Amino acid sequence: MTAPLLEVQGLHRSFGPSAVLCGVDLTLQAGQCMALIGPNGAGKSTLFNVISGSLSPTAGDVRLAGVSISGQAPHEIARRGLARSFQISQLFARLSVRDHLRCACLRELGPHAGGWRGLWGSMNAKPAVRERVDHLLYTLGLQACADTLAAQLSYAQQRLLELGMVLAGSPKVVLLDEPTAGMSRSETEAFVRKLRELTAGLTLLLVEHDMQVVFELADQVAVLHEGRVLACDTPAKVRASQEVRRIYLGALDRGSSC
Repeated sequence: MTAPLLEVQGLHRSFGPSAVLCGVDLTLQAGQCMALIGPNGAGKSTLFNVISGSLSPTAGDVRLAGVSISGQAPHEIARRGLARSFQISQLFARLSVRDHLRCACLRELGPHAGGWRGLWGSMNAKPAVRERVDHLLYTLGLQACADTLAAQLSYAQQRLLELGMVLAGSPKVVLLDEPTAGMSRSETEAFVRKLRELTAGLTLLLVEHDMQVVFELADQVAVLHEGRVLACDTPAKVRASQEVRRIYLGALDRGSSC
């Protein structure tokens, strides 16, 4: 078997005397989709923040393509090929769809001597950037609202734009934090179809409370409970786990959030 693309090894994170992560181990192979589930307070957001560099681990390591990224700044980790979305919208209300995607391409351009004003002009003039933005608009299905302000988009369109911004830098690993939260069932179904299309071949780790989405998308499901991995296996085996059923009181069988 090839080496894992993303490895979480014995990860601990404490806030003062409170331990939130207590020796988490996860392994993702290239092209794998793993869903991370668990009740509020299980440590899911903290784990995402440690992996993506917003927090440093108290102990343990995170490795991307065999190289430790623990303690690196988020932008350094992004340049190595790991991108993430957030549970709460990160969009600028008065910036257009096209300009959001242009901004997301900045990490591919690198430093520019002209500062932000010069960088913006260079970005607009660079054919590769225009082509990349046009391609993203097309694949996202957002061509018709390319010049629409983010505040004027529907909620589902905003989440789709955020996904496009995550993918703009051509990452190897994508972390998605509750990507379908707040959507109607029809919006969720459309988003999942688009997500599967846009992330084909990428390595995904997602936090998701909609069990229908989890069992539709994931190759592996990891159950986090009190800062520890309670189970990590195929969706069918996690669903059949007696311990998972005991802790979640049958929530997985009912297809509800947990």
